[in-house]
Amino acid sequence: MFTVLEVKPLKASPRVSGLVLIALLVITALPALAQSSRTGERVMIPTLQSSDKQLGVQAAEAIRDQLGKQTNIREVVVVPKADINNSLQSSGYPTTEALAPGDAKALATLVRAPQYLEGTVTKTPTGYKIDSRLIISRDMTKGQILPSAQGAKLDDAASQVARSIKDARRQLPAEEACHNAVAQGKNQEAVAAARQGLAGYPNANIVAVCLAEAYNNLKMPDSVIAVAERVRASDPRNIPALKMLTTTYRARIDSPRPGADPARLSNDTTELLKVLGALAAADPTNIKLIQDVINEYAQLRHPEQAVPLVRDLLQTNPGDPQLLNLAWLVYLNAKDYQGAIDVGNEMTRVDTATATADYYTRLAAAYTALNQPQKASEAANMGAKKFPNDPQLSLIGANTLFKSGQLQLALDAAKKAVAANPKSPQAYYLLASVQGALNQYDDVVNTLSLAKTNGADPMALSQLALKQGSDAYKAGTASKDRADFQRAIKFLQLSDQLQSSADAKFLLGASAFSLGQSAVNDANEKKSCDLARMARDAFNLASINLPAGGQKYPSEAAQLLTAIPQFTPAVDSEVKRYCK
Repeated sequence: MFTVLEVKPLKASPRVSGLVLIALLVITALPALAQSSRTGERVMIPTLQSSDKQLGVQAAEAIRDQLGKQTNIREVVVVPKADINNSLQSSGYPTTEALAPGDAKALATLVRAPQYLEGTVTKTPTGYKIDSRLIISRDMTKGQILPSAQGAKLDDAASQVARSIKDARRQLPAEEACHNAVAQGKNQEAVAAARQGLAGYPNANIVAVCLAEAYNNLKMPDSVIAVAERVRASDPRNIPALKMLTTTYRARIDSPRPGADPARLSNDTTELLKVLGALAAADPTNIKLIQDVINEYAQLRHPEQAVPLVRDLLQTNPGDPQLLNLAWLVYLNAKDYQGAIDVGNEMTRVDTATATADYYTRLAAAYTALNQPQKASEAANMGAKKFPNDPQLSLIGANTLFKSGQLQLALDAAKKAVAANPKSPQAYYLLASVQGALNQYDDVVNTLSLAKTNGADPMALSQLALKQGSDAYKAGTASKDRADFQRAIKFLQLSDQLQSSADAKFLLGASAFSLGQSAVNDANEKKSCDLARMARDAFNLASINLPAGGQKYPSEAAQLLTAIPQFTPAVDSEVKRYCK
C-alpha cells in the first residue's frame, strides 16, 4: 500500500485585498514610517470581532478612549477612528466589520501604526468580556496575548485592556534591539537585549520569541525549547514559538546526539505531535500552514492525526480540487480507505484530470484493503480501459481477479501483466501463485525460473517455491500419494537452489523419506525394480538434506535419520532381487 504522502504545493486562491494593494503603494511611496520625535508610536485599535457588529465597534472606540486617557502623546498616539474609517472606505471596506488578519496588518500599514490590536468582545451575564492580542505590524504572527478583561460596564473592560497594552509595550524597545541584532547576525547582543526586555516585563512573549530566534541561530536547542515552551504555555496560539518548537524537536528526533536517551527521543516525538496539533489550531484557515503540519504528521508516521485537519478544510472549502487531492492522500496514508474512496470519487468528479493511472491503482488497492475484490476489480478495469498500456493497472486487475477466485480470468490477466512488463517481479509472483492455485505445477516451475532470469529477487522466488513444496508435502502426508511427495521434492529442490534454507532442506529430507517409505513397501508387493530404485534414491536424498535441516529442526531430523538405516537392508535386497 502507499505510505508516502505526495502533496503538491497549493496555489493561493483568495483575492488580494484592496487594503493590501494600497498598503504596498504606501510602503513604496514613503521612505520610512518613522514617528515624530515629539510623539510616541501609533497604535491602531480596529473593530473587534463580535456576534454583535455594533458591540465590536463600541468596544474598539472604548479601548481607544481609555488608552488615550491612560497615556500621553509622547508615549502613544492612538490612531483616531476617523483615520481608520477613511482608510477602510477608500479601500472599499465596511467600517463596522472586523478585519481578517492580513487586512488588519495592511490597514495598520496605511495608518502608519507599528502596533495594532486584534480581539473579540462578548456580552456576558454580568457584563462584558474582551480577549485581545497586541500585534506588531512588522510581522502579524508576532504578538502579545493580553489578560482577559471583564467588567460590568464596557468601559471597565476597555480600561483593563488599555492598561494591558501599556504594560505589553514596555518590551518593544528591547524587542526592536533584539530584532535588529538578529538581522545583523549579532546573536549574543540579541540575547542580551531580549533578556533586558524580559526583566522589565516577565510575560513578554514578543521579545521572548526574538530570544528564542537568537538561541536558534546560536545552535542552542535546549534553550530554544525552554523559551518557546514558556511562550507556548502562556499563549498556545503563538505561531512563531510553535514553529520553532516544531523545527527544534524535529531536529533532535532526526539527528539525536550520540548516546541519546531513548526515553527522551520518545518524549520529543510526543511533544512534537502536541505542538503540531497546537500549530494547526493556531490558524486553522491557513492552508499552507495546515499542509506543512500534515506533511510532518506523515513523516512521523502518524497520518491519522491529519484526518481531522483535512476534514475541516473540506467542510470550509467544499469542492476545492487541491484540497480534495490533499485529503485523498491523507486518507490513504491514514489507512482510512472508505474515507479515501469517498474523497477520491468527489475529487475525480470535480476535476476529471485527477483520474490518472495512479489514481485507479490506489483506488483498487483501497477496495482490496476493505476486502471488496469485486469493487477493486471494477476500479482496475476502469483504469485499464483508460490506460491500456499501464503495466501496474494490469497487475492490479489480475490480482483482484485472483483474490476474488476467478482463477482462469486471473491467469489470463497475469500473463498479460508479465507480457506488458517482463521485468516486473510482482507479475511473475502473481502468475506463479495463480498457476499453483490451478494445479499447473510444471508451469509454476517454469515461471519461477523465468522470473529469476529476468532479475527477480531469488529470496522471494525461493519462498514461493518453498510454499508450493510445503503444501505438496502436507497433501502427501494426508493422501499418502507418492505424486504429492514427488511434487514436493521438485519444488523444495528449486527453493533450495534459488536460496538455500534450513526449512527447504528439512522439508526436502522429510518428503524424500516419506517417498522412500511408500516406495519400499510397494516395491516388495509389486516386485518392482523402479519402485526399489525410487526408494533407494529417495532415502539417499533424505540422508543428504536432513543434517542441514536439523539445524532448525534437530529432534525431527534426528528421528528421521535414525529411521533411514532401518529401511536400508530391505531396499538393497529389493534392488538386488528385482533389478536384473
